Amino acid sequence: MIDNLKIEILNADNFSPFGDIINKKSSSKELSINQGTTIRHHNISELKLTDQNGTPAISIFSGSPRKIPIEIKIMEKHPIATQSFLPVQNHDWLVVVSKEKNELPDLDTLRCFHVDGNVGITYKANIWHHPLLVKKKQDFWIIDRIQDKEISSTNLKEYHFKQNEIKYITN
Repeated sequence: MIDNLKIEILNADNFSPFGDIINKKSSSKELSINQGTTIRHHNISELKLTDQNGTPAISIFSGSPRKIPIEIKIMEKHPIATQSFLPVQNHDWLVVVSKEKNELPDLDTLRCFHVDGNVGITYKANIWHHPLLVKKKQDFWIIDRIQDKEISSTNLKEYHFKQNEIKYITN
């Protein structure tokens, strides 16, 4: 039997336990700048990147689609820092998140969200999430913390599902 994850439409209310939605509607206020030629959509997502001598960085991730049904069999979290994903191309994509229980992902709380291609997200620090899930080949600007002198497990924890825990996304 395939254990399917329901795909939910992303909105600020249902995603707020896991992070922020990055779009113009999410700004705390709008400011007219540059002699009235530009609107600044202010303070959309707060970032936590410098703890433990981390350095804020911008990278590009190039994602490729996975085979359907998509197997959800790994989750990761970044205990020290936030991580933002901003799509370059306007292609819809997916995120899978869960709450935590006993320092592991709580698999009973797994949720899958459909994200419009013109919307980005920021995961809060210490939130369990699946690695990048794209429907089409797609690039993302990534804003996160780097610290080249520490071991990778300092800000990356992974959980690999047991065979009977694997979930699927079928569409």
